Amino acid sequence: MKKFFASMVFVSAFALLSTIRALGDDLESLSGKWVAKKTIQGQSITQTIEIKKDKLTFEVKNSDGKTVLYAEAKIKLETLGSFKTMKAFDIKAGESSSGTESVDGSRTSIYQLSGGTWTMASNFDEIREEKPTVDVYTKE
Repeated sequence: MKKFFASMVFVSAFALLSTIRALGDDLESLSGKWVAKKTIQGQSITQTIEIKKDKLTFEVKNSDGKTVLYAEAKIKLETLGSFKTMKAFDIKAGESSSGTESVDGSRTSIYQLSGGTWTMASNFDEIREEKPTVDVYTKE
């Protein structure tokens, strides 16, 4: 019985350390600037996410290059079952970096890193005015 218990403790500790290491690797891989271009209601926009350590900057620019949304947040990577998630909290948002206000709540997105792309499924964590989206970012 002691051998079985010791084996279970070892396996559990190994699994936990592997998960922590994988999420640490993801944070390192996510560091830098990521860009996604898309069309919403006939308007071309560019979404940019920049990750530095545990901080995220998100910016949306219209086709004229004017910033229409700017946000900053702290992030935490987690694993939920077989899904990898990024939780954004302590969010501040506005129309520019100088005009941000605190936003209530947090946002959790499911993501996947693969082949130089970052695919993120957003707005699935709760019902919001914005519809759920799946965006594919490439690293700049």
